[in-house]
Amino acid sequence: MRLEGKRALGVGLVSGALAALAMPPLDWLPLAVVGIVVFVWLWDGAPTWKAALLRGWAWGLGHFAVGSYWIVEAFFVPPADFKLLGPPIVLGLAVLLGFFPGLAAGATRWAALRWPFLGGRYRRLVILAVAWTAAEWLRGHIFTGYPWNPLGHVWTFATPLLQGAAVVGVYGLGTATFLILAAPTAGWRASMVALAIVGGAGVVGVAIMPPVGNEQDGPVVRIVQPNTAQSLKWDRDAAVRNLRRLIDLSHRPGFDRVAVVLWPETAVPFIVQPGSPILPVLAEAVPPNGYLLTGAERTAARYGDGVWNSLLAIDKSGAIVAHYDKVHLVPLGEYIPFHKDLPPLTGLVGRGSFEVGESHLTLALPGVPPFSPVICYEVIFPGAIVGSDRRPRWIVNVTNDAWFGVSSGPYQHLASARLRSVEEGLPMMRAANTGVSAVIDAYGRVLDSLDMEQEGTIDHALPPARPATPYSLWHDWILLIWLLSLLLPAVLKFPAGRLYRDNASP
Repeated sequence: MRLEGKRALGVGLVSGALAALAMPPLDWLPLAVVGIVVFVWLWDGAPTWKAALLRGWAWGLGHFAVGSYWIVEAFFVPPADFKLLGPPIVLGLAVLLGFFPGLAAGATRWAALRWPFLGGRYRRLVILAVAWTAAEWLRGHIFTGYPWNPLGHVWTFATPLLQGAAVVGVYGLGTATFLILAAPTAGWRASMVALAIVGGAGVVGVAIMPPVGNEQDGPVVRIVQPNTAQSLKWDRDAAVRNLRRLIDLSHRPGFDRVAVVLWPETAVPFIVQPGSPILPVLAEAVPPNGYLLTGAERTAARYGDGVWNSLLAIDKSGAIVAHYDKVHLVPLGEYIPFHKDLPPLTGLVGRGSFEVGESHLTLALPGVPPFSPVICYEVIFPGAIVGSDRRPRWIVNVTNDAWFGVSSGPYQHLASARLRSVEEGLPMMRAANTGVSAVIDAYGRVLDSLDMEQEGTIDHALPPARPATPYSLWHDWILLIWLLSLLLPAVLKFPAGRLYRDNASP
């Protein structure tokens, strides 16, 4: 049965939406199988490359509309002056993002129509998987990037199956995922091979992960989750009360044994600058012989120099001994492009734009293993979260997902954090304002956590780091090698092409 016109687009729209339900927190993997199988089926039936592009776009429209619906929540945070803009903005984003799977479908259909042998039973899956990965990579880089919910995230319910990301990253994991999910379109033998590969990957993943509990010798980090509602976070009347809650939570029993107290993104409800009177107050949350690491809006000695979204390291004297300024800001949410050249644009986001940090850093503090800070949105970017000057021992991730309520967004954000730990082979301590705060080991396992809308603390020894992973050493170069190793045998007709001797289309 072949569909044409609007019916094909409608099927693509629905199947893409269903595939989004395979992402956290639902993790309905069978729907990912359905979504990818339909994607391939629609591609097979497309009479032209333009039809394939439109069908792929419709699939992506449904997928990203459902997968990114949580953005709407931010528009309804009081005073919610722009709440009517939320749905059309999210729909518009889905319209744009849909062109990435559409590009993969259209380009490969053009190639298959020009060189018919590429449309064979197995070859087409390989070229589609490689093109899918290339499109995901483009989505993660073009126009500052939006690598949200890459296909490899469908395995987050089973940590052993994430371990391949340590070699080829989450994009490379997505290539293998596409081939596995699409296997039913190549027949029952291919399906059996795909199941065997999943089982084998699971066995290998379990084998390489050491037992949990060998992190007891590391310094203890106290993660503080204040559960401050976003509508009250910058309320002037509530500012002192919010700050006092953070300090009181930091002083819970065991405070004297803690090496680091970790607060969330912009936890300090005041703009901090050198010599600020707020610094002695923040020093109350610094443990003996330790540090407070807190998110804060930072300005230089002169207020007019700009404001940065930063992580500050504060010692017992109240001095800022180190800081990191966020490098990858959220377009329109944290900065307005060209705002310095066109000042009227600044009013569109109310408080204006943050300044862009210089680079990712590895910070070293006496008595604490070196770490790389990552602020909120930055953690979704593979290969771009640690300092290049030296390999850190751990990752600090501070975030504020209160904007998005109890939606799928914070759980998907956590999934990205877990994949970064796998890729880099580094543990992560994650403090979120309203959740999900977590201790993540170097294999992506969540060792402890505080769920959404919970107030509390986590005390946990820093888990050990792994030796540098292949992906942490070579990043997207190893991804390129992986893709070429799949693609070249598929497109070379002789002799390597005999590996895919399947000229008869299904």
